Amino acid sequence: AMAGAMARSWAEIPHFAEIVQIDAKPLLDRLARLRATAPADAPRLSINDLLVHAAIEALAVEPALNGIFHDGAIERPEGIAIAFAVATDHGLMTPVIHQADTLSLTDLSARIRDLSERARARRLGPDEFEGAVMTVSNLGTLGVDTGFPVINQRQTALLFAGAIVERPWVIDGQVVARPTVYLTLSADHRIIDGVTSARYLVALRSILERAEA
Repeated sequence: AMAGAMARSWAEIPHFAEIVQIDAKPLLDRLARLRATAPADAPRLSINDLLVHAAIEALAVEPALNGIFHDGAIERPEGIAIAFAVATDHGLMTPVIHQADTLSLTDLSARIRDLSERARARRLGPDEFEGAVMTVSNLGTLGVDTGFPVINQRQTALLFAGAIVERPWVIDGQVVARPTVYLTLSADHRIIDGVTSARYLVALRSILERAEA
């Protein structure tokens, strides 16, 4: 089923991709602060939680991406629904978080945890795989730097995050070792153009590089 869906996506969707490299130190610092100040019984936040939360915020900044090309027309949903990739014993699954723009970071993290656990246990309903405009796929823990992901059926984009590793980075004219990450956005050229995709990635970079908690 997955092979057929990916083949249809590649054949039917005019893909293009853009890549941005971001300074990941503010992101790592923010995660450390949030973990340090969280209640003892709170779920442990992850980089993936912050990445999905930022992807949602950037969709609100660039709403042109919040649409789906279907039957020759662009459909604009109410609110933002976003999917995320989760590895299971029976393959990669992409459950959907509906009304994601209404959730706090804490609530979003809890929703991601719940959907991930039920995906691994094969306890997700059909509606929990439908309605997203974008999927976030974070393969950084596997050591992959970047890639050119295939967009899921009935979606507009796929955001791929690679590994956070130290790379040469220029700060105040000096080359230093800095944790950075490559983000790749594959998008449907029927809905958005390269300028819109670039604006989304710039907005996402700005959000992720913010220093405040």
